[in-house]
Amino acid sequence: MRRTAMILTMLLAVTARADFVFIHTTDTHVTAADKEGSNAQMVAAMYREIAALRPRPAFVLNTGDFVEAGTPPEYAMHAKILPLLGLPHYGAPGNHDVRWNPLGKEGFEKGVGPLFQSWDHQNVHFVTLDSTVLLQHWGHFDQHVLDWLRADLEKVGSEKPIVIGFHHPIGRESVQVDNEQALLDVVAPYNVRLWLTGHGHGDLLWNINGAPALMAKGLYQGSYHIIEVTRDELRVKRRSLAKAPTKQEPGVEAALPEATPVRVSDVIVVPLAKQSSPTWLARATPDGDTISAEVARGDLPPDATVTMAVNSSKPAPMQGIADGWLGRYDAKGLLPGRHRVSVHATLADGRSYRKVCLIDHQPAGAIKPLWETDLRAAVQSRLVRSGDWLYVTTMGGHVYCINPADGGVKWRFDAGGAVFSNPCIADGAVFFGSSDHHAYAVDSTTGKPRWKIRTGGGVFSGAAVAQGIVCIASVDMKIYGLDAATGAIRWTAPCQGMIQSQVATDGKRFFLGGWDNQFRCLDPLTGREIWANKFGKLFYYAPAIASPAIGFDKVFVTSNDGVFHAQNIETGKVEWEFDGKKVGYSSPLFRDGRVYVAIGDEGRVFCFDAETGKQLWVNTTDSVIYDSSFAFGGGNVFIGSVNGTISAFGASDGRLQWQYALGPGHLLASPAADNQRVYISSMSGRLIALPTFPGSNRAAGSIQADNLTGSSRLAGRR
Repeated sequence: MRRTAMILTMLLAVTARADFVFIHTTDTHVTAADKEGSNAQMVAAMYREIAALRPRPAFVLNTGDFVEAGTPPEYAMHAKILPLLGLPHYGAPGNHDVRWNPLGKEGFEKGVGPLFQSWDHQNVHFVTLDSTVLLQHWGHFDQHVLDWLRADLEKVGSEKPIVIGFHHPIGRESVQVDNEQALLDVVAPYNVRLWLTGHGHGDLLWNINGAPALMAKGLYQGSYHIIEVTRDELRVKRRSLAKAPTKQEPGVEAALPEATPVRVSDVIVVPLAKQSSPTWLARATPDGDTISAEVARGDLPPDATVTMAVNSSKPAPMQGIADGWLGRYDAKGLLPGRHRVSVHATLADGRSYRKVCLIDHQPAGAIKPLWETDLRAAVQSRLVRSGDWLYVTTMGGHVYCINPADGGVKWRFDAGGAVFSNPCIADGAVFFGSSDHHAYAVDSTTGKPRWKIRTGGGVFSGAAVAQGIVCIASVDMKIYGLDAATGAIRWTAPCQGMIQSQVATDGKRFFLGGWDNQFRCLDPLTGREIWANKFGKLFYYAPAIASPAIGFDKVFVTSNDGVFHAQNIETGKVEWEFDGKKVGYSSPLFRDGRVYVAIGDEGRVFCFDAETGKQLWVNTTDSVIYDSSFAFGGGNVFIGSVNGTISAFGASDGRLQWQYALGPGHLLASPAADNQRVYISSMSGRLIALPTFPGSNRAAGSIQADNLTGSSRLAGRR
């Protein structure tokens, strides 16, 4: 009580002149536990403190990670303590709100409210945006969010001051949001005066194109911003602890240090009047082993500091010349492909401006795309090469049938929501699910719908087909057995956690893992559980993200703790395991008696003997791999890294054959391949085809599709 009284006394003096005050909080990370030292109790204490501030704050703006894992009990706990604020409360989703959420982004909407929204308070326009990626911790602004924002700001006009809040930080060297430039392009004509973010659990201040950006530590760590608004300016103060509690690992509650002193410190004063931005030009050009960047000064003052960076390289100063600045980057060793060149200009008063140029770096003899197609929506699923066609699903709700020879679109089917589900090609149909609460079957040749069945929730799982039954799971905690011809529900089976991975089958059984830590084998005709294994000591380590692979009378799956399991297909007995000590989100690929899999967030890739578990080779992409998984084609295996790199390894010996950079856009999708080409897309929606062997015509002739499509081809023993 004495600490709270002291804080209120300090704040009373600094807010008396404000027309209104609002509070920025972030990263509350409320769990279901309501015990001493829990996040819920610490957040409740902070809510009581904020509610007692005088003058009374107009509202609270929370920039995400309301809860730890997005479960209904956690949202219920937050709803229980939220009335302690007694204030209007606006929020943006964070990665923890949607990454493990059993209802996907719907869970946030039900537990908190809209994914994005805007409102006016007195003389300021406020916006919260959704920067989250479904079932991921990365950041991305979906096109429909950007379209909504553009329409919203057009109504506001160019002069009214705007405050924008969302979870993932932008404008920093470490790229969290892969299309942040698209957001900056939308807001460029308008008077954005302040950016509010979270995610990084740090009390930070930086500048984005002339406007300050703020991050706060988690509210459970004792940090929030008090923002006073007058007719002319914003005055930002930070409430923080001298030492904040930290969480050591998932699921472990923080501990508040005893007798930790509280600080209320001035951060920045921001004028609300629109600030003129300097007019200047930047361009970048590749030239052999050098990338050159030129800046035409325009309105930039001569004492501006100008730097350049390529991708995530450390910014390097550019040299001043008569009418601007010149910089060069040594591109030796830079991968062929598309790269981001960022030029930053920082003025003496601390305002910083950035321009981004994309360049195509093509060293002599290096691999280059055979064709590319813009799908106009992010891709997170596995691409599938089947028969004469390539099939791709998008988060824009599209299913594409693509000509693999030239990238031409044969047909496009539009579902009513995002399609995270991998396409499953069987019986002349494409089977998939959508976040619109439906499972679908469309004709694989024409794209015409065969049937559409409503489920009890969004469908993120990929399907498999066996004995005339389509097996697919919904976030309503049910696994569905659907008649492949009509879509009629033949059976349902319960599960206690969301299932987001693809179902696999050997034609006799279905196999799937979920967030309840269970890996199941089900009977296709009845849905009866034949056997099950529990993997992962905590919820976070479930066999939930990687899809199973089948071969040599075994079914293979990786759990999120990085343990790779080989189970007897008949009994479920674990016959061998490999502990990769890291994460295990990537799905295994079985081919010709071997299993290929990525384990660990350092980009390590492995090949094992499927029968014995003997490690045959190991290599690395030198970049983080998450959900992307191997495809086989023309004697190579291919996999994507989050930074947009696709890598080819020799299937027999693991030697790195080539790498190519797709450019901006998190690469979470899995490639497809045949004997001539490998196909890949990313969150950018850029779909490209690359030759399996650059400069070689060894792949000439008929094309054989080698990807699993949910009805896994089972290689016999040699």
